Amino acid sequence: MSRNGAFTLVECLVALIIMSLITVLVSFQIRVIKSSTTNHLERPLDWYLCLAELESPNHQFTIEEVSQRKLQLASQTSGASYELRATDQLYLSRVNRGGYMLLFADIKAGSTTFCRLSGSRVEIRARRKNGQQLLGVVRFYEKKEDPGNLSGICSTD
Repeated sequence: MSRNGAFTLVECLVALIIMSLITVLVSFQIRVIKSSTTNHLERPLDWYLCLAELESPNHQFTIEEVSQRKLQLASQTSGASYELRATDQLYLSRVNRGGYMLLFADIKAGSTTFCRLSGSRVEIRARRKNGQQLLGVVRFYEKKEDPGNLSGICSTD
């Protein structure tokens, strides 16, 4: 029997099985990558970094005034006054001096609210442009000359 360079049926089946396994493994890997990306968006690390910056010992912010749309702070380290404001970004600007520091981007315009809690805590609520609700409670430093506690009532939407 002479053999002419063609593939046998068994060789074709083995090749087909190997290609099927590779296709299944690649599709499974794609699903894993998509789910890990979705989970990453559910854990807003950038939001927690923003809140940590407000509580930073480098600034030692104290509360001056809280309204629903803005928060006035004073730095115990520099003595300067700041306003925390939100548009489609959350930013800290120095009062009467200009300039600002961006703390958080990707916020739906008009969705950020500030609410004074007991002591030196402020609740900050915001909504990302993708609809994800963000909530954080920041504990600011107590004023050195006035450690009194003020409390407020937060409205929920």
